[in-house]
Amino acid sequence: AAPSTQAENALSTTLTAGYQSRYMLYGYRLSSHLYMTDIYLYYPLTEKTSIWGGNWFGYQSGGTYSEIDVYGGVDYALNANLTAGLAYSLFNYLDVPFETDDHVSEFAAHLTATAGPLTLELRNHYDTGAEGHLLRGVIYAGHQLHEKLSLNLKAEAGYAMDYFIDGDAWNHADIRLSVPYQATGSISITPYIARSIALEAIDAFAKDETYGGIS
Repeated sequence: AAPSTQAENALSTTLTAGYQSRYMLYGYRLSSHLYMTDIYLYYPLTEKTSIWGGNWFGYQSGGTYSEIDVYGGVDYALNANLTAGLAYSLFNYLDVPFETDDHVSEFAAHLTATAGPLTLELRNHYDTGAEGHLLRGVIYAGHQLHEKLSLNLKAEAGYAMDYFIDGDAWNHADIRLSVPYQATGSISITPYIARSIALEAIDAFAKDETYGGIS
C-alpha cells in the first residue's frame, strides 16, 4: 500500500510497503523474497525547482539479507516537457550474502522528457564500489483502464562503462508490467510482473529472471 499526504506548505509524503519475489538491481539478483518499506518526501522550491529524498529499507524474512538506503536529489524543469536532475544515494549493506563494502555511494544525473502518456529517461549512474558508470535508458507508458485501474509498462536497457567489469558492454534489459489500483484517494495497491535479462557485461554470472511483487 502507498498512502500519501500533503501539507499546506506543499511538502508531500509517500509511504510504501511491498514484497518482491526477486530483488533485482540493474540486472543483478541481490536477494529473493524481499520485503521493503520506503519513506519519500517531495518539496517544490519554485515553479521549476524541486527537491526530494527518502529512506528505503529491505530485508529477507530468513535474516540473510538486510539493507537500508538514504537518497535525495534536485530536479529542474527546463520546459513543460523536459526535466534535468541530480541525485545521490547511500547504500548501507547491513547483512548480505556477497562481498561488498558496507557503505556504497551512487551519484546520478538524468534528463527526462514527457509526451502524453510516454516518458523517456536517460540516466548516468556512478557507483563508488564499482568505480564505473552505468548508463540507462528507461521508457514508461501508461493507460487508464478504469476510473481506479491503470496499466503501466516500464522498459529499460543499461550499458556498463567499467561498471564492475573491465571495459564497456551492454549490461542488462528489464521490462515490467504493473496494474496500479487506486483503492482510496490516498492509498494505492500495485501488483507487477517483470523480466530481467542479463546482457554481455554480466551474462557469465547473472541469469535471466522472471519476478513479481506488490506494493
